[in-house]
Amino acid sequence: MKNLLSREVLNYTIDGCFVGDIINFNEIIAVKTMREVLANDDSFCHCDTCIEDTYALAMNSLPSRYIQVTSEDKYTQSEDYIDDQKVRASIIKAMEQVRAAPNH
Repeated sequence: MKNLLSREVLNYTIDGCFVGDIINFNEIIAVKTMREVLANDDSFCHCDTCIEDTYALAMNSLPSRYIQVTSEDKYTQSEDYIDDQKVRASIIKAMEQVRAAPNH
Protein backbone atom coordinates (compact mmCIF):
# COMPACT_ATOMS: atom_id res chain seq x y z
CA MET A 1 0.00 0.00 0.00
CA LYS A 2 2.82 2.39 0.79
CA ASN A 3 4.05 2.23 -2.82
CA LEU A 4 0.66 3.42 -4.08
CA LEU A 5 1.04 6.57 -2.02
CA SER A 6 4.60 7.26 -3.15
CA ARG A 7 5.05 10.44 -5.17
CA GLU A 8 7.63 8.62 -7.28
CA VAL A 9 5.04 6.05 -8.41
CA LEU A 10 2.32 8.51 -9.39
CA ASN A 11 2.24 9.81 -12.94
CA TYR A 12 1.38 13.50 -12.79
CA THR A 13 0.83 13.90 -16.53
CA ILE A 14 -2.78 14.51 -17.60
CA ASP A 15 -3.55 14.73 -21.29
CA GLY A 16 0.06 15.73 -21.95
CA CYS A 17 0.14 18.39 -19.22
CA PHE A 18 2.46 17.80 -16.24
CA VAL A 19 0.68 18.87 -13.04
CA GLY A 20 3.31 17.67 -10.56
CA ASP A 21 4.42 21.23 -9.93
CA ILE A 22 1.04 22.17 -8.44
CA ILE A 23 1.80 22.29 -4.72
CA ASN A 24 -0.04 22.68 -1.45
CA PHE A 25 1.64 25.86 -0.26
CA ASN A 26 0.81 25.07 3.35
CA GLU A 27 2.93 21.90 3.11
CA ILE A 28 5.99 23.97 2.25
CA ILE A 29 5.40 26.32 5.19
CA ALA A 30 4.63 23.39 7.54
CA VAL A 31 7.84 21.52 6.70
CA LYS A 32 9.96 24.64 7.18
CA THR A 33 8.19 25.53 10.42
CA MET A 34 8.32 21.98 11.81
CA ARG A 35 12.09 21.93 11.32
CA GLU A 36 12.38 25.18 13.29
CA VAL A 37 10.03 24.09 16.09
CA LEU A 38 11.60 20.63 16.48
CA ALA A 39 15.12 22.10 16.52
CA ASN A 40 14.11 24.11 19.60
CA ASP A 41 12.25 21.35 21.47
CA ASP A 42 14.49 18.60 22.83
CA SER A 43 11.69 17.28 25.05
CA PHE A 44 9.61 16.14 22.06
CA CYS A 45 10.27 12.64 20.71
CA HIS A 46 12.04 12.92 17.35
CA CYS A 47 11.33 9.38 16.15
CA ASP A 48 9.89 9.00 12.65
CA THR A 49 6.44 8.01 13.93
CA CYS A 50 6.06 11.05 16.19
CA ILE A 51 7.27 13.41 13.46
CA GLU A 52 4.98 11.84 10.85
CA ASP A 53 2.00 11.88 13.23
CA THR A 54 2.63 15.54 14.07
CA TYR A 55 2.93 16.49 10.41
CA ALA A 56 -0.25 14.59 9.47
CA LEU A 57 -2.26 16.12 12.33
CA ALA A 58 -1.03 19.62 11.53
CA MET A 59 -1.74 19.27 7.81
CA ASN A 60 -5.23 17.88 8.48
CA SER A 61 -6.00 20.93 10.62
CA LEU A 62 -5.00 23.36 7.86
CA PRO A 63 -6.92 23.99 4.66
CA SER A 64 -5.27 22.86 1.44
CA ARG A 65 -3.97 25.71 -0.68
CA TYR A 66 -2.83 24.29 -4.00
CA ILE A 67 -1.05 26.75 -6.24
CA GLN A 68 1.09 26.76 -9.35
CA VAL A 69 4.73 27.31 -8.49
CA THR A 70 4.64 30.51 -10.54
CA SER A 71 1.75 31.88 -8.42
CA GLU A 72 3.47 32.16 -5.03
CA ASP A 73 3.56 35.96 -4.99
CA LYS A 74 -0.09 36.20 -6.00
CA TYR A 75 -1.09 33.66 -3.33
CA THR A 76 0.82 35.31 -0.47
CA GLN A 77 -1.09 38.54 -1.21
CA SER A 78 -4.52 36.86 -1.36
CA GLU A 79 -7.15 36.62 1.37
CA ASP A 80 -6.71 32.82 1.33
CA TYR A 81 -3.09 33.09 2.52
CA ILE A 82 -2.43 31.46 5.89
CA ASP A 83 0.46 33.08 7.67
CA ASP A 84 3.36 31.30 9.35
CA GLN A 85 1.96 31.93 12.83
CA LYS A 86 -1.23 29.98 12.13
CA VAL A 87 0.81 27.12 10.68
CA ARG A 88 3.13 27.23 13.71
CA ALA A 89 0.12 27.12 16.07
CA SER A 90 -1.24 24.06 14.22
CA ILE A 91 2.12 22.31 14.52
CA ILE A 92 2.44 23.08 18.23
CA LYS A 93 -1.10 21.82 18.86
CA ALA A 94 -0.33 18.64 16.91
CA MET A 95 2.89 18.16 18.90
CA GLU A 96 0.90 18.44 22.13
CA GLN A 97 -1.53 15.77 20.89
CA VAL A 98 1.30 13.42 19.90
CA ARG A 99 3.17 14.06 23.15
CA ALA A 100 0.02 13.17 25.12
CA ALA A 101 -0.61 9.93 23.20
CA PRO A 102 2.42 8.78 21.18
CA ASN A 103 2.01 5.86 18.77
CA HIS A 104 5.52 4.46 19.02
